[in-house]
Amino acid sequence: MQKKKWQNYSMKTKRKNRTSNKNWLENFLRLIFPPDIKCIFCGRDINHFYERPFCDSCGKTLSFNIGNRCRICDEPIENEAIVCDNCQRRKHYFKHAYCPLVYRDKVRENILSYKIDNKRYLALGYALLIVKYIGEDIKNFDLITYVPMTRTRKKERSFNQAKLLAEEIGKIAHLPVVECLKKNYDTKAQKELNYVERLDNIKNIFSVVDKDKIKNKNILLVDDIITTCATVDACAKELSRYACSISACAVARNKLHKKTKINKC
Repeated sequence: MQKKKWQNYSMKTKRKNRTSNKNWLENFLRLIFPPDIKCIFCGRDINHFYERPFCDSCGKTLSFNIGNRCRICDEPIENEAIVCDNCQRRKHYFKHAYCPLVYRDKVRENILSYKIDNKRYLALGYALLIVKYIGEDIKNFDLITYVPMTRTRKKERSFNQAKLLAEEIGKIAHLPVVECLKKNYDTKAQKELNYVERLDNIKNIFSVVDKDKIKNKNILLVDDIITTCATVDACAKELSRYACSISACAVARNKLHKKTKINKC
């Protein structure tokens, strides 16, 4: 029994030391390479990072999610409708989505670089864009959570891009970031599948970690990109069993192509 207690203590100490070392390293790197002095899209020095984390030149070419958009999923709409065709045909488990950019051209390249090339410093700029886009609605949330990864996938990528983004949003908005969900097993990459395949691919793969943490809470769910809403919907479905309401946010909204439109479910 004594040996077991010592082993548990030793494991907790090691985890605490790893966390402390990680925080020290992150703070040191931020000191040497400040993430808040350069445009997140081209790297030019700017002096207005916290007002807008991009230079004037990039600002003229970026795909901002402005104009008429679906009031539920935030997809750009070409006509005068207030809800897109997909949201009219399918029930969502989240109340609203917030996506400041459209996933194309320079925005697409930048987000892929963030995920694949391990450019973690971009998360702060993305978070600023999201919080500004959400505006006063940020006060409606009790906590922030994120789309989880399995240990295997996180080991491959070395970090969870949605979690890092959520942590930066939490710092700006002064909201707690809570691990609410776990991913039970790995699946095929969503980008390789059509809409129906995406729904089947993520069916029952998420589960709630601790229902007491989210009971009657208003939750902001974070992902990096929203395309078909399949992933955030699967997460929101589990959270909605106990939470009061769920809204989603991402850096960018990937506009659906006609071939991904769905029939009424």
